[in-house]
Amino acid sequence: MPSVRSDLRASLSKGETIVAPGAYDPISARVVQSLGFSAVYTGGYMSGAHLAVTEPLMTMTEQVEVARKVAQAVPLPVICDAGAGYGDPVHTMHAVRTYEDAGLAGMHIEDQVYPKRASYHMGLEHITPLDEFLEKMRYALQARRDKDFLIIGRTDAFSAVEGSMDEAIRRGLALRDLGVDAVMPRGVREKADLDHFRKGVPDVPLLVIAGADDISVQEYASLGYQIIIYATTPMVAAATALLDVYGKLKDTGLTGISAEEVAVRRRRVEELISLPEYYQVEAATTEREYQDRAGAH
Repeated sequence: MPSVRSDLRASLSKGETIVAPGAYDPISARVVQSLGFSAVYTGGYMSGAHLAVTEPLMTMTEQVEVARKVAQAVPLPVICDAGAGYGDPVHTMHAVRTYEDAGLAGMHIEDQVYPKRASYHMGLEHITPLDEFLEKMRYALQARRDKDFLIIGRTDAFSAVEGSMDEAIRRGLALRDLGVDAVMPRGVREKADLDHFRKGVPDVPLLVIAGADDISVQEYASLGYQIIIYATTPMVAAATALLDVYGKLKDTGLTGISAEEVAVRRRRVEELISLPEYYQVEAATTEREYQDRAGAH
């Protein structure tokens, strides 16, 4: 674990662009790995949807267990959503240590009110006073035991009911000066706004939530955003694919996938879950012994 954390921190320090597609279970993490990405993101939205509850109703334990399974499935650094730190400073300290112990490489903590409200998903979100948030983040940084574990400060001030771009920049600067490893401005999506925030909060790595094709990885990087995460993409893509296939099955009695396509897709899944490796091991051990015994008779 220290190696993937140190590798991630080294990439950050060198100014490399870090693209972290989302994953909410081991096989989606294996997909990310198989395509050659260097990091994974496990977000609250996708974890909550994966468990069929909204993120604000998901406990820290539930989020950590989702992320732990992702981290155990791939030799890649996993950055995970820690919501609003799950409470007061003491709860946030506990969260930092729990995330570290789960084998994760980093976490982001936001300034939304706690407990989080489901209506924030429709844009009705509220933020805590800046001094309270900075106090929480100060204790989060103190709680860290591994210096390579990333602690990212997220501000929702741009899209919050009582927020603004000026407030988002004020909080971004305060987080930078506090010593977080990166700053994450939620809700900043348009190119002009992204550029405005970057110019207003210099000299610290920035993390951005991507997902739609209006802005490419290369454009995000050119705007000064170093960590690019895809927070809702995996759940939206997976649910849409299942709705399509099962919708056809319900309407027609057929899935719309031929036997040949099933075979090809199944082989790809089997590669992701390491079946070819297991076949080789069995061929060299248990199956060879069985054949030797059979030949002796």
